[in-house]
Amino acid sequence: MKCPFCKNTKILKQGIRHNSTGKKQKFSCKNCERWFVKKDGFERMRHDKKIIVKAIHLHNEGLSLFQVTNYLWQHEGVKITRKSVSDWKKKYSVFLK
Repeated sequence: MKCPFCKNTKILKQGIRHNSTGKKQKFSCKNCERWFVKKDGFERMRHDKKIIVKAIHLHNEGLSLFQVTNYLWQHEGVKITRKSVSDWKKKYSVFLK
């Protein structure tokens, strides 16, 4: 793994970052002394990546956007708009094929 700022390979684990979607390992660069989190493709998303993947999967299986949002509200307890599901599908369906 390389530092995204200076591209150096001297990296240390530097604790864990907590947020509403869970925990992520923090890393520190010995060269530039900046910390970062390894990118997983779901940066700056408000919802958990499991919810996003489940929503896209349900829509690809034939459920309408309304049915997907209704399912996620009833079974997962998460309120999501139809627009969010549509945007997620446009953004991530290329990676899920």
